[in-house]
Amino acid sequence: MIHADVADARPAGSADARMNYNVNGKLFSAEPTPGQCLRTFLRDRGVFGVKKGCDAGDCGACTVWLDGMPIHSCLMPAFRAAGREVTTIEGLAKDSALHPMQQAFLNAQAFQCGFCAAGMIMTSAALTQEQRADLPHALKGNLCRCTGYRAIGDAFAGVTEIEDDVAGRACGASLPNPFAAGIVTGRARYTMDVAVEGLLHLKVLRSPHAHARILAIGRERALAVPGVVEVFTWEDVPRRLYSTALHEDHLVSPDDTYVLDNVVRFAGQRIAAVVAETEAAAEQACRLLDVTYEILPAVFDPVAAMAPDAPILHDKGGEEKGNIFVDIHGEVGSVADGFKAADAVHEMTYSTSRVQHVHLETHGSIAWRGDDGRLHIRTSSQAPFVVQLKLSHIFGLRVRDLHIFTERVGGGFGGKQEMVSEDLCLLATLKTGRPVKWELTREEEFIGATTRHQMTTRVKLGAKRDGTLTAIDIHVVSNTGGYGGHASETLAASLGSPMAAYRCANKKAVGYAVYTNMVPGGGFRGYGSSQTTFAIESAIDELGRLLGMSPFEIRRKNMVRPTDWIESVWKDPSDASFGSYGLDQCLDLVEKALASGGGDPKPTGDDWMEGTGIALAMLDCGPPTEHRSGAQMAHCPTAAITLQLARPKWATDRSLHTGRSPPPSLVREGRASPSSTRTPI
Repeated sequence: MIHADVADARPAGSADARMNYNVNGKLFSAEPTPGQCLRTFLRDRGVFGVKKGCDAGDCGACTVWLDGMPIHSCLMPAFRAAGREVTTIEGLAKDSALHPMQQAFLNAQAFQCGFCAAGMIMTSAALTQEQRADLPHALKGNLCRCTGYRAIGDAFAGVTEIEDDVAGRACGASLPNPFAAGIVTGRARYTMDVAVEGLLHLKVLRSPHAHARILAIGRERALAVPGVVEVFTWEDVPRRLYSTALHEDHLVSPDDTYVLDNVVRFAGQRIAAVVAETEAAAEQACRLLDVTYEILPAVFDPVAAMAPDAPILHDKGGEEKGNIFVDIHGEVGSVADGFKAADAVHEMTYSTSRVQHVHLETHGSIAWRGDDGRLHIRTSSQAPFVVQLKLSHIFGLRVRDLHIFTERVGGGFGGKQEMVSEDLCLLATLKTGRPVKWELTREEEFIGATTRHQMTTRVKLGAKRDGTLTAIDIHVVSNTGGYGGHASETLAASLGSPMAAYRCANKKAVGYAVYTNMVPGGGFRGYGSSQTTFAIESAIDELGRLLGMSPFEIRRKNMVRPTDWIESVWKDPSDASFGSYGLDQCLDLVEKALASGGGDPKPTGDDWMEGTGIALAMLDCGPPTEHRSGAQMAHCPTAAITLQLARPKWATDRSLHTGRSPPPSLVREGRASPSSTRTPI
């Protein structure tokens, strides 16, 4: 059914229309489909080192050489490559020896997920010495979301970052990525780097409205499109609520989502799925679906959504009303007393924006029923075991009959801690009996996946004349969008470590996660703490200016110290402690580096402004209820050593909660509660 490599299959068509191609030194004749780009043409023939990141010439993941010149193959019509020499990452090595640039990337470990590496290497290997002198310009057509480009610069400089894997000396050594050779040669397989026999393609129709009820969906014109196999709407899916957020503890996010729904709560929400023999047929059929909407009032600002007259997005029934999914309150000491004791008080409101993860590999899944009778889903998920449990719950399947797996994931940054594509692929396979693939476009990532939670934070600080903090009081409103995945835990994180970075006897925090008719928020690097770190660090700077203190001086005065109890506003005992401490040394190094200017001359001209800044952050290394892993190692009588990876107890429990509780870890001493009021900010 599934093969990692494909022979040079030739599309059906007139023999006279076939063209001659030379790809990595292999000659063949083929007829591209009308309008087909070189990227899809190559991947159709098993050349999977050519990646899809954008299909718009923005990311460079699909870079190949055409007669020795690097091009973005997604922008090149396939027929224009006929009669010319095409080289991909698979053809760069000669006589089993890596190209020098491949070896340089391997030595410097100039990649992390590796999804961009093939295109990056193809561009890098073609640069002249003059171009290498200005790498930011020379590589502007190739994006990497993982490395920060420092390691890529190291590759050009010939830096070697890896050490030999010597038995007994591996601990503490800088060992290479175990998949490094596959990454630099294009052999590493990501989610869509397989060929599947009899594959169907899935596409979805998305709502143009932020809030609406679907009255009817006409399928006749869509089903008449040649190649269309089936159309699915909310009437065809199990009516079971769940959360798209992937947590080990599923109780921390609300069950507020259906596979397909007759109510849409943000523009971009999927409302129908079409399965067809080709992507083109599925896309055409989506455009021909006739949808009748009842437009409902919408609210986009979370503060406005908390007002008594705001339209309600989720009818929770009973006395549990309003758009506040969860509210969290905590205080240590007395901020009222702290402000009375203060010689200076600074208060300001700060806001962060929604941000998309832009992992180069978009979300996608391939589902099929194997010869073993089990259902298999190959996916780009960061949490396949949790996906397995959710799908078993939604579709009423036994966990052991469902196999969810990943091979290599092309970036995630928290965005793939979400069930985005797997459910519809499984639905389509169950209904049609055939393998089904769905790969999101870059546009769909922006309008139909998740973002970082937009937060508005009011910070109030009190301090003595010498800069000693007497009170920290923050108020956070988090915009969770149309659905509440990750809302409670990101809100809790926003009130946690950013405040714990500073020692102060009086701390208070209040936070609300609020539904709006926006694209849903989700997990993102920093996981809620980045937003309030920005706010608190900005306020610390401004308090320092009020007191006539430098940003370094006021931080040294108040930052957490090795002997401190690491606390924010929770009264519960904590087992968090410093394993090591170097914050004071870090500030010294940063201050010295800023003072040195880096040895670069100041820019000339009126278009430049010069400034320096400092901020610090502390981040919990692991939430107490989430994503634990376990293993057992045993020395057997036979002298063999066995390593067994343990599945947590929850993975064998088929029961799934369908209520709307807040995080159990937050429902202590009144810290959080499902809101029964619409409290204004």
